[in-house]
Amino acid sequence: MNKKFYQVEKEINGTKYIAQFSGISAALRAADSSHMEGSEAISAEKYGQYILEHIIVEPKGLTADDFDSLEDYNAVTSWGRDVMQGKFRNEAETAGSTAKGK
Repeated sequence: MNKKFYQVEKEINGTKYIAQFSGISAALRAADSSHMEGSEAISAEKYGQYILEHIIVEPKGLTADDFDSLEDYNAVTSWGRDVMQGKFRNEAETAGSTAKGK
């Protein structure tokens, strides 16, 4: 099976973001690296930071503190999670290397 990596572009509250699908292994690493020590629970902070560091490729170097509100942060990280899980693959294949997010 071919690895179909792709990037998706979306504007959220006036800022253009580009997220990259890098294979399902990235989603598995995100979950594995985000567990709270001593439990099976996932840390929202660790999970979100993984998405900002490894999935959102533009703008680079984002942290939670770069957002004006939790609503904005959640919009970007939720969309990044969807891209990480491969939910925009068909759009990317029909639009070339970059697909527009919804």
